[in-house]
Amino acid sequence: MTAFGLYIHVPFCPQICPYCAFASVAGRGESHVPYTEAVCREIESWRHLPGPLHTVFFGGGTPSQVEPVLLGRMLETARRQFGLVSDVEITIEVNPGTVDRERFAQLKRLGFNRISIGAQAFDDADLRLLGRIHSADDVEQAYLAARASGFDNVSFDLIADMPGVSENHWRHSLDRAVDLAPEHLSVYSLTIEQGTVFAARKRDGRLISVPEDLQANTLQWTARRLIEAGYEHYEVSNYARPGYRSRHNWGHWTGAAYLGVGLGAHSFIAGERFWNTRDLDAYLAAGAAGQSLRDGDEQIDEDTARQERLWLGLRTIDGVALAPGEIEWMRSNPRFAELQKAGYSVLEADRLRLTDAGFLLADALGLELERILEESKDAAA
Repeated sequence: MTAFGLYIHVPFCPQICPYCAFASVAGRGESHVPYTEAVCREIESWRHLPGPLHTVFFGGGTPSQVEPVLLGRMLETARRQFGLVSDVEITIEVNPGTVDRERFAQLKRLGFNRISIGAQAFDDADLRLLGRIHSADDVEQAYLAARASGFDNVSFDLIADMPGVSENHWRHSLDRAVDLAPEHLSVYSLTIEQGTVFAARKRDGRLISVPEDLQANTLQWTARRLIEAGYEHYEVSNYARPGYRSRHNWGHWTGAAYLGVGLGAHSFIAGERFWNTRDLDAYLAAGAAGQSLRDGDEQIDEDTARQERLWLGLRTIDGVALAPGEIEWMRSNPRFAELQKAGYSVLEADRLRLTDAGFLLADALGLELERILEESKDAAA
């Protein structure tokens, strides 16, 4: 494996946000130590995998809610089992209100070198709508504390297209984020996931999603604003200063192997995708007994791998490389010519990629381009 990333899921949160569908639990402070022990055992069970690790990502949940000594124990276990490349990227997600300057300093000493702040918005009313327990001022204070503790690679997560929220609120949030000048921003349109509080509200008619045309307008303005501010729009939902792309996520989008440990974590190794149980008590019990933590798996066959390579690659600024026969087919295909004329996609040398306008329709365009390439395969047969 030429690139290898480790994801460590830390599910504990002060409360569950109404839009969240991740494997997370509220409270359960008494489980922090046994959970850390279970994660360390799980990492050790994979000692046969070749290292070293290029990236480590602590996600959640709210990893910053857990004491740094426990986070350090998990990180040290990974270091001991796999080794780390000299320029390893080690990210931790933090929520404002759960970290201060001393906590950031502890994380820095442990070896973390990238901070991802779950800001979501810079408007207190919007944060209340999202069920967040922090304020806009808490976001700024967390950012300044991270900087004061020596972190020079900081990212914000922001949520656009909230129901009932004016466009001016979103523009204020993005402008405030740009003023602070983080190295990276992830911008997501709010999606209503099954099993969430927001899904129940939508079902009852108490929440109405933002229409797709308005979402497109918001994301177009967002892309222009961030590109003008010097950010590279390197993936549909992600922007970075030059040299500050999320290396961990880039590995996911470009087919690198990754191991996920912890509650509900997913892995992709040697053509197999598998995932852990999302039940905390089951995870702890299985880990203590040395039993399998796996809740499901799937073999990725050649056709599925090709489809995923296309879908994920087209979400990135680099696009995907085509074989000579595919290039010839694309250049002569009238449907692809229409997509090029509309300004949605381009074919440069052997690279097929979407434009910024195409990013807004990435899922639909991915399916259409896949169909065109499938016709190429059928014609060759």
